[in-house]
Amino acid sequence: MSLSLLLVQCKPAGSYNKYLDPELLKIAQLADLRNSDSLLLYLSNKQPLLRIEAAFAFASIRDPKAVDGLHNLLRNPVAEVRAAAAYAIGQTLHPSSIEPLSIQLKYESNPSAIINILEAIGKIGGGLHASNSAPDIVENAANAIFNFERADSIGRNAFAKASFWMHNGGWNDARFMNKLVSDFASQSTVNRRMIASAIGRYRGEWFTDTLRANEFIKRLATETDTLTRVAAMAVAGRTNSSAAALFLNNVLRNPASGREQLIAAVRAAGKNQQVEVQALIALVQSEHSAVAEEACLSLQNKKLNSDQLRELHTLQSNLSNSLQAAIARLLHAQGDTLDIIGWLTKIDGIKKPYERVACIRALGVSGSGAAVSYDRAIRSSDMLEANAYTEAFIESHGHPGFPSEINFAESLLKLISLGDIGITALCAAELRVLDTSACDVKALNRSLLSALEKLQLPQEVETANEIIKTLNVWAISPREEIKVEYNHPIDWNLVKSIPRRQRATIYTSKGIIEIELHVEEAPGSVASFVQLCRDGFYNGKSFHRVVPNFVIQGGCPRGDGMGGTDYTLRSEFRLHDYSTGSVGLASSGPDTESCQWFITHIPTPHLEGRYTIFAHVTSGMSVVDQIVVGDMIERVELR
Repeated sequence: MSLSLLLVQCKPAGSYNKYLDPELLKIAQLADLRNSDSLLLYLSNKQPLLRIEAAFAFASIRDPKAVDGLHNLLRNPVAEVRAAAAYAIGQTLHPSSIEPLSIQLKYESNPSAIINILEAIGKIGGGLHASNSAPDIVENAANAIFNFERADSIGRNAFAKASFWMHNGGWNDARFMNKLVSDFASQSTVNRRMIASAIGRYRGEWFTDTLRANEFIKRLATETDTLTRVAAMAVAGRTNSSAAALFLNNVLRNPASGREQLIAAVRAAGKNQQVEVQALIALVQSEHSAVAEEACLSLQNKKLNSDQLRELHTLQSNLSNSLQAAIARLLHAQGDTLDIIGWLTKIDGIKKPYERVACIRALGVSGSGAAVSYDRAIRSSDMLEANAYTEAFIESHGHPGFPSEINFAESLLKLISLGDIGITALCAAELRVLDTSACDVKALNRSLLSALEKLQLPQEVETANEIIKTLNVWAISPREEIKVEYNHPIDWNLVKSIPRRQRATIYTSKGIIEIELHVEEAPGSVASFVQLCRDGFYNGKSFHRVVPNFVIQGGCPRGDGMGGTDYTLRSEFRLHDYSTGSVGLASSGPDTESCQWFITHIPTPHLEGRYTIFAHVTSGMSVVDQIVVGDMIERVELR
């Protein structure tokens, strides 16, 4: 019996999901419990579907105990089983897996299995390289990828994905770049996007070969696919040539260039010293606020003349408060002096919280803003403001004019004593980089241990681990970072009641976003989201984080990204592409997901296998692209 027929037979009738099947439910329950021993038995089950589900369970658990069983599945007669096993192996990052993956690659004929095998080799090789581990095994992984000879569309896609993960881990073999670039023009749109992503992750010296880089930029200039151009735009930033600058200038000045292209080009322009400054100044007035703010950031890396500085001064007063803060930073970088008193008066007159926060943070550009930032951080009763003043105080320490009478380390400990988890995390991280002579080690130890004892777990585990990292750096009270204990069993009755194509409508202050939930791939995450929606948890929450050409993020009960529910969820990974409109759960490490979620602006393949995907946008991406920090989630309704 074919696997496709098995899949059909195992699906329950109607609109409900696969967890009405008792065996599939059992595997999912074992995965939630992280019961590897019982799951291992399913890897040899006679039913292919159950072997697949068990393999995917281990993709989330990442238990080295499963590696041998997964290796055995690479030789399974069912292609879908081999593909699932390869994906799970790639998630474990186990060094012993390179050899069996490489051997199977020589004999594999199934397209999905080929892609997953080569991608797994790239993940493991890149991961080992990033951690400076097993250089001989990394070399074996690189050779297996580079020597892969299948030159059709499947082969090129697999090679690009494997190269992406090697580059993501810092691998700098120019042979990979030469092969990727030579394949680029002849490939399908899907493959060109993946090749562009792999090229964009490269951090080596290939870009100094101006002739090769310029040849690629010529091809990029005729590229018609927006997402491919966006992914590859970094090449023009790292290639400091006149040809690269001309390409970027054309994108920046072209009225037809969309938001995504402009953001990518502006970022690249900040690194290419030959790009016209005036083209960036013109974009400070862009209708897209994200483009305007990115233009301000890029201009910080340029040398502006007096006429250009006057132009920015003139523009500043007519722009939003957030953009005024961005220009204040830019002008300071160009030698201007921030008027602290005038800026504080401006801050006090701003009513919108997140605009006020943006302007508060701008105080950090000058050491002269340290005293008032610290004083206001201590006295403020508004959590968002206090955190922003703390950020400004910390940043100000690195600038001229920081008051000599302020003991920075003691001030950080005083801020920690306020008991706010966001401020504590900021200060603990900063204490790690201070010189030993700057601290009273005993006082630091007492303060950090006291703060650690007051934290509520598991919801404040991120702050707890920031403190532990600092204690360990200072070699006082050393301890292991906290791994979240199992604390929130999945409500399987709720899961079984959720249709496999459950939709949800997110009503925002900018419009409506429709998403489809993936209960069969992420049952615990979807069940939590559904229950929170029914409870009205998300009503009135804000989008507290927006990174252009990356994500919008919301659902934090604090509004600053440090808040969560009183429980955490298990990470749930499945074979997905982190494409445009993917909806994922924010986390601070494995099994720490809670209530915060994000939506991607564009494909973000580096998130795959690291952040749970529990939904995708079905309509409303234009709304997603309009969201800025401070926009509201009015409510979320299931339908």
